[in-house]
Amino acid sequence: MTDLALRPPQVDATLPAATPSAATPPAARRDVIRPAARRDVIRPAAGFGAAPPDGIVPGIGSGSATLAWTGLIVSVFAMIGLAVGGPTQAPAAVAFAALGPGAALFSHLSVGPASFRWASAMLVSLAGYAAAATVSVWAGWWQPRALVGALAVGVAVSCLSALLRGRRRARTDAALQGRTDAALQARTDAALQARTVRRTRAGTAGRPAAAVRTLLAHAAMIGTALTLWQIAVRRTEVTEVGGFGLLATIHPVYLLAVAVTVTGFVIAVAGLPAHADQPPVPADGPLARSRGLAAAGYLVLLIALLHGTTPLLLDQPQYAWTYKHLGVIEYIAAGNPVGAAQDIYQQWPALFAGAAQLGAAGAAGPATLADWSPLVFNLAAALVLYAIARTLSGDRRVAYLTVFGFLAVNWVEEDYLSPQAFGFLLSLGIMLFVLARLRTPVAAGSAERPSGTGAVAGTSGRRARVGATVAALALLAVLTAAHQLSPYLVVAQVAVLAALRLIRPRWLPLAMAVIVLGYLLPRFGFVSEAFGVFDGFDVFANAAGNADGWGSTGQAYSAIVVRTLALTVWALTVLAVLAHRRRWRTVVVPALLAATPFVLIAGQSYGGEAIYRVFLFSAPWCAYLIATAVVDQSDRRRAGRRGWLGPVAAVTLAVALAVFVLGTVQGRHGQLVVDRQTSDEVAAARALYATAEPGATIAVATSNFPSRLTSAYPGFNTDVPAGEPDLVVGAGLRGESLDGEHLPAIEEFLRSFAGEPAYLVISDGMRRQADYFGYFPAGSLDRLEQLLADRDGWSVFQRGEDVTVYRYAGA
Repeated sequence: MTDLALRPPQVDATLPAATPSAATPPAARRDVIRPAARRDVIRPAAGFGAAPPDGIVPGIGSGSATLAWTGLIVSVFAMIGLAVGGPTQAPAAVAFAALGPGAALFSHLSVGPASFRWASAMLVSLAGYAAAATVSVWAGWWQPRALVGALAVGVAVSCLSALLRGRRRARTDAALQGRTDAALQARTDAALQARTVRRTRAGTAGRPAAAVRTLLAHAAMIGTALTLWQIAVRRTEVTEVGGFGLLATIHPVYLLAVAVTVTGFVIAVAGLPAHADQPPVPADGPLARSRGLAAAGYLVLLIALLHGTTPLLLDQPQYAWTYKHLGVIEYIAAGNPVGAAQDIYQQWPALFAGAAQLGAAGAAGPATLADWSPLVFNLAAALVLYAIARTLSGDRRVAYLTVFGFLAVNWVEEDYLSPQAFGFLLSLGIMLFVLARLRTPVAAGSAERPSGTGAVAGTSGRRARVGATVAALALLAVLTAAHQLSPYLVVAQVAVLAALRLIRPRWLPLAMAVIVLGYLLPRFGFVSEAFGVFDGFDVFANAAGNADGWGSTGQAYSAIVVRTLALTVWALTVLAVLAHRRRWRTVVVPALLAATPFVLIAGQSYGGEAIYRVFLFSAPWCAYLIATAVVDQSDRRRAGRRGWLGPVAAVTLAVALAVFVLGTVQGRHGQLVVDRQTSDEVAAARALYATAEPGATIAVATSNFPSRLTSAYPGFNTDVPAGEPDLVVGAGLRGESLDGEHLPAIEEFLRSFAGEPAYLVISDGMRRQADYFGYFPAGSLDRLEQLLADRDGWSVFQRGEDVTVYRYAGA
């Protein structure tokens, strides 16, 4: 909200003369009416952190009451779904996992503002849900429906008790107020009435009619964009996607949908006021609220356009590597123990255990969860990032631009059903608690207009700091059990802030290091031997990516687009920081957080993906810095003029955002010809794992195959830590034509593994991948199939429309 708690108390001119003097002790100033205090009762800070900037109602905060009702509702529906099933079971299970446990906790706490409250509740819910599932798996007690049912009962009881307690407290407060605080109530009513009269005379009373018209106009634009999007999806044939990806094939009205979305968002944000009480649109009036709601609607619409298109076009989950995660989820869902020493997924099982529990509670298969995971993860990340931006800046324009900008430039495909998607969300959550509650006065008060979220909460006392520290460490513990890399990036970011005395307690990075290293040490030998930990101080090699070259024009085009996009974002970030060079303290925290991920490429390539992780973890802070610069520069240029964003600036902003969005679509779906998996390929993979001899070796021509997708996967490739042996990298045959002279090398490669017999899979998806990345000369895999048909020791084990599996019994 606003930074009123850091400003001198402001009293309306019409307030009676009973206002305390400057000499009055702070504790006695409860009759001061501040602009943001709109409730009937002015209450001191309570609960976890500072009092919400917008005040709280008697007994229980209005936000806490809303959370309590939310937790009660989602828990009841979750229990009904478990009991009777039905079409609402899956949505109810997802809603409970996302909000239930967190609502049970935060319904007993008075925290604010709304963005921090809801983001915190969601983070605690997701982390707690995954933690409960992980502990259940580790303990060997896998009863997910019973566990979720018990959690739902506990959440319902907790939320109901919070509501009842709030109701009792409200009655007590009302009686006490009636005896001792009638004068304060009278002054409060008089002040609010005077402000209403004053705004009415100025023509700025909120303009409800204008707010309704504005909201309806934006609803029409959102509806138009949705209609155009659906037309584009229905008129696009995914099998026609070629080397230039989705944008080159999708119906052109998709571009119109993007244009309407971006234009509507810019119009909505341009209508937001620069300050809380700036006429003619006060930030707390109906018109400003309607524009804020519209901006949020465009954010959701953008997420749908970016991450909901391919699930509607494809009949199977995208990306071959997704299916390895589905196999782990099925394995856990079947009640099998985890902890296999040579299985890296079982060594970091938090995401998989949580997904298996969610699937059991919602009667949804892993493939269904995988289809819509990008949409869910991005919606959750948008809420957390909005709360972070509100923590760093009290300006809602900055917050909305930050989220939209991040979504527009995030071309890294981390948000499928994967540990890194869950890890990135928890990483943002940890930074939310650190920035909102643990910043020092120097860091929290560095901005020219300290935010009501960050600055107030960041220095709100020992109780708030202890709560935030516990929350950050708890999220980190879940993150550490979910993903191998993300915890270290978070620890590095927190360590930098602590070393520069920008957060406290300064021992927090040490406590975090104990958690992540304590988890790694028992697994260090396996990780070091199978994957390596240190790749050398070769920054350029570590930042080179995972492509050795460009095998096709389409690959080159997409690679150039995403590199240009990344370099543009980083260049704009540098310019944004330079624009604040005379006020560097206003941007020092996000600038440090944007720069810290670059330490990764100093010693680790992460399988060629280090540079992608660097961009991913720096992008939210880059988006914030760029948004801050845009707002600050526009405010200066438009000082004293109506509207903070002029026509030329608005058009420029809209065009830039549209270009970023299209660049992200190209980066994400430029290789859709490779990433899509057909129903025949998925069915063939399931049949292979169901009928192949246990303990056998399963090899692939290239990596583009939905392998390890069933719970039977641990019985195959037992001496391969991840993935399947392939002919490109494993056999070292990249660039070869796969003639008869290469058959002995292929056979020797297959014999080098312990499992017998060996199966070699060749599919149409592998042909598309080989052509796109230039793995083999054109026609090589067809030629290989012809050679295997007549080769002694080889036989066709399985043949389908898109897949052929050969069995090699050895010479």
